[in-house]
Amino acid sequence: MISTVAIGSAALGAWLAAPFVAMGRRGTVDDRTRAAMREEGLRVRAIHRAHRREALVAAATVTIPAPRGAEHDALPQRSVLVGV
Repeated sequence: MISTVAIGSAALGAWLAAPFVAMGRRGTVDDRTRAAMREEGLRVRAIHRAHRREALVAAATVTIPAPRGAEHDALPQRSVLVGV
């Protein structure tokens, strides 16, 4: 009888402690919701920054004139001595 009461008490204690252990490990539902909202906000801001950088790079490449003339058309040639 005593062992049944002890096993029942241990099971009841574990059942009552399980939500608190889970909250300690993973946080509450509100904590996880706030973290997800914060992460989404950071992701949106990162996307905005990336779009802005992309626009700045596109604007910079348009304003830089390309070199003109035959001397700029060909790539420089380097001679490589093999086996020396």
